[in-house]
Amino acid sequence: MSQSRCTLNVQGLDCPNEVAILRDALRGMPGVRDLGFDLINGLMTVDYEAGVTSPDAVLRRVTEKARMQASLVGAAEAPGEPQASWWARNGRWASTAGAGVALGVGTAIDWLGPRLGADSGMAARAAVWCYALAVLCGGVWLYPRAVRALGRLRLDIDVLMGLAILGAIGLGQWDEAATVAFLFGLSESLEAMSLERARRAIRGLLEVAPRAAERIGPDGKVEAIDASLIAKGDRLLVRAGDTIPSDARIVKGRSGVDQKAITGESVPVDRGPGDPVYAGTVNGDGALEVEASGPVSDSLIARIVQQVRAAQAGRAPVERRIGRFAAVYTPAVVAVALLVLLGPPLGSWASTGALPAWPLWHEWFYKALVILVIACPCALVIATPVAVVSGLAAAARGGVLIKGGEFLEEVGRLRALAFDKTGTLTLGRPDVVEVVSASGPDEGGRDEVLRIAAALGDRGGHVLGKAIARHARDLRLDVPAADDYRAIPGKGALGTVGSVEYHLGSHRYIDEAGLCHPGFHDELGEAEKSAGTAVAVTASSGPVGWIRLADSPRPEAADVLAQLHGLGLRTIMLTGDNARTAAAMASQLGVGEQRAELLPADKVSAISDLASTHGPTGMVGDGVNDAPALAAAAVSVSLGGISSGAALETADIILMADDLGRLPWLIRLSRSTLANIRQNIVLALATKAVVLALAVAGRANLWMAIAADVGTTLVVVANSLRLLRTRP
Repeated sequence: MSQSRCTLNVQGLDCPNEVAILRDALRGMPGVRDLGFDLINGLMTVDYEAGVTSPDAVLRRVTEKARMQASLVGAAEAPGEPQASWWARNGRWASTAGAGVALGVGTAIDWLGPRLGADSGMAARAAVWCYALAVLCGGVWLYPRAVRALGRLRLDIDVLMGLAILGAIGLGQWDEAATVAFLFGLSESLEAMSLERARRAIRGLLEVAPRAAERIGPDGKVEAIDASLIAKGDRLLVRAGDTIPSDARIVKGRSGVDQKAITGESVPVDRGPGDPVYAGTVNGDGALEVEASGPVSDSLIARIVQQVRAAQAGRAPVERRIGRFAAVYTPAVVAVALLVLLGPPLGSWASTGALPAWPLWHEWFYKALVILVIACPCALVIATPVAVVSGLAAAARGGVLIKGGEFLEEVGRLRALAFDKTGTLTLGRPDVVEVVSASGPDEGGRDEVLRIAAALGDRGGHVLGKAIARHARDLRLDVPAADDYRAIPGKGALGTVGSVEYHLGSHRYIDEAGLCHPGFHDELGEAEKSAGTAVAVTASSGPVGWIRLADSPRPEAADVLAQLHGLGLRTIMLTGDNARTAAAMASQLGVGEQRAELLPADKVSAISDLASTHGPTGMVGDGVNDAPALAAAAVSVSLGGISSGAALETADIILMADDLGRLPWLIRLSRSTLANIRQNIVLALATKAVVLALAVAGRANLWMAIAADVGTTLVVVANSLRLLRTRP
């Protein structure tokens, strides 16, 4: 059976409580393999066996057994399909408002009745009826969920709050019961509202592709269409200032394109005929006609959003650890509540031999109720996912695609970063760095060497010959044509330029051809000791000169490495080049350490060795040639996201703009996210510890405990959302 995945948008999925309900509803369902939850976006992913079950069957199970409204993401809405009812959308706020009004009226009667001379008994009864109405309104959402949780033998927040309300009623404290019902409803509503704001903020960061497009018909007429109708080969008009609706190639026009939605680049890039453009990027001040590469669902931005959502649905290691702690924390605090309830009265009984009077039971029973409220782990559990998702969204906006929360966490823990050289620290193409003429140091002689070498390089397909020809044209030299061209595989080439036969090739080739004079031989040998590759140019009459080519470092590489050193990371360059070339490049860039002449298997061994020496070690490479080393690293980072869709499937982290400058920022973002999580956890635990101590000392009541829990949850969410403002 093949495994498939579907995603459901579940209303009200914003707390671990709903996660437990959904897990129970789908537990044991044939064909369901795994579940993932994204609390920020209210999404549940389901991995299932096609042929055994289906997305529609999963959806029915959720709506019927979990009794939660849901819809399949990406599925077309059926005609006449009912929308969520008003009550489903607004019922929580309505019941909370009802509880608040009833509580307010009851409190007013309690306070004003005696002062206005009303009958005290009648006023007390009227206040109790108002408090009872507040409990009823607040319990509309609470008690059905609490009953279902008890049926699953779960001590969740609904059960704890329900017990606190019933306990207060049992003690005759209707005002406390009403206050708890109102404050709990308010806290749930505020938490849902704050998370919905987070959802909107994150969706705004990621979903930037337009909903409409202008298609040019065969007759040249322009028609407005829904972007979802774009097909491969469609010709589209993108006006100045419009968002490009799909991945495409420019057919006509030239403009600057703002690609920061994908790459995080702040400066538009120039694009003209033949250049690719991407959905979600913004056209500058020139109109473009483009040919769509495919539907919007296959665009790069769509794949990025899909990857980010998949990452959000996963759980970071720190989140799993907090989840395990919360699973122990709640029963432990409930046990403390039972000890507080039973310990002092039973201790009094043991010491006096008589059952204690009701006031003592009343005192400790109330304290136990306050501790039950403290057992709610919501602020603690929500502390991590909101921070992780905010970090993932900030990274995506900055042009860094992170495949999961575990990788965002791991980056912040790195102690060393290994870099592939060619194509990562360097541009990955040879450039001319030195030209020497055998006739002397004059510029005319050097230009002649370049002209002849470029003439031969133009005729062949070798990368060094092409680089020489490109360099000559960049200098605006007149490159002549070469006749009678013949390539010598692995050695060089020869051809006629202006009736003179010339040879272009390696030192060995010139030696074997008998054209390397003793003095020239020594000079060429010295040139070969420098970084790069030396290529000789000779004629039958003697040497003409030589050209040295070398890979150029990325302009930002040296500064990036310096920043990484400033962040306390070791940097290591791994390359298959010879030791001389590697040492020269390492010195130029300021790399902390370099290892040369490595085969792919040697790079894997180097990663293991570095990890044992320095600690967690990451690897930065091109995502294809360095695949074994990337797989061996604690976290792998690849360049080339915008130029290669395959890179999206290769590494754990993709730098979409091929810009190493994002690396130090990514390290700082990861460390900020981890610090944010620690702040949230400390705040949640400290608040609960303080209220617990006050409860045992008799200084805290039920509404204080709930207010502390509500406040902590809202502060935790607000603190986490600060990460969305992080800029590269």
